[in-house]
Amino acid sequence: MPGKRIVIFGWSNSVHIQRWVSGLKGRGYVVKVISLDGRAIPEVETVVLPRRGRWSYLTQARRAAEAAHLFQPDLVHVHYASGFGVWGLKTGIEPTVVSVWGSDLLEFPSNAVNRFIVRRVLNRATHITATSRLLAVRAGQLAPAAKDKISIIPFGVALPERVHPLPPGRPLRICYIKPHKPVYRPDVLVQAVAEVKKTFPDVILSMAGEGPLTGRLLEQARRLRLEDNVKMVGRLDYGQIHDFIAEHHLMVLPSRMESFGVAVLDASAAGRAVVASDVGGIPEVLKDGETGILVPAGDWRKLAQAITDLAEDAERLKRLGEAGREFVKSHFAWEKSLDLMSELYERLIYESKKT
Repeated sequence: MPGKRIVIFGWSNSVHIQRWVSGLKGRGYVVKVISLDGRAIPEVETVVLPRRGRWSYLTQARRAAEAAHLFQPDLVHVHYASGFGVWGLKTGIEPTVVSVWGSDLLEFPSNAVNRFIVRRVLNRATHITATSRLLAVRAGQLAPAAKDKISIIPFGVALPERVHPLPPGRPLRICYIKPHKPVYRPDVLVQAVAEVKKTFPDVILSMAGEGPLTGRLLEQARRLRLEDNVKMVGRLDYGQIHDFIAEHHLMVLPSRMESFGVAVLDASAAGRAVVASDVGGIPEVLKDGETGILVPAGDWRKLAQAITDLAEDAERLKRLGEAGREFVKSHFAWEKSLDLMSELYERLIYESKKT
């Protein structure tokens, strides 16, 4: 394993790419990241190609492939089967692992041309990894010939060394840790908080992140007379997430679609119960009634009721948080994800050298 050379095609600003790179380096791999836009990752050879319009993935594919070949990698790992997948195809290097993330399978293949691109990327890959069963099934639907080379390797999360006790009973503190985008439905959560306020007048909703809906959310909070209840805390670095979550009683994820649900795992790792939409890959990471509560997406009344029910039962709130942490420890610990990925790398590299 030591010294094996891995090229990663992926967005260098992504915390998930940065974590994979750091984890792989810790396992002895030599890594080169090739990105479109973004910034260099400290202490990692990084090539950042400029974005030049709508077709940048196509127009920069030759340069990306050249940068990969200069590194003489033992394996290429492509993150996203859409844009970066084109770069993986261009290299012609084997073995190539393609990791599907979500939007590349659930949104990008919205027309025949895009479906053709994704299908070709998946069929040409040596192996495909999906973060959830949902994405594994979708990959198989888009590229039936590739079904036998798909495995599930989730984004694991680091477990904080200790779990902070729940805050005092009042005020009730709720947190949200996703971008302020329509797909994540933060507006539904603000509406639910207005209902929760009838039982818990001093409820606090701390909204991390930012996005195109931030201004509308502030206006919605003013309209619902929640100026003292809704707090915008801005973008947090990943290293701050667990401590931030620990300042609250529970985390809420009201998305209308999630391919996996890393936010759920982060909250569970911090020992906090979660209320989330019953969509996509979320039921794979949240056990309804055991580590949190699932509610129908978009139903702010049921969301408010679930939050209120938990807030009124401190023992249940604590029990769900403790069970969530154990669930993450057993199934989604970061080191286990690294084990699975490095084992895959080693097998594919070994097999490629035999042929």
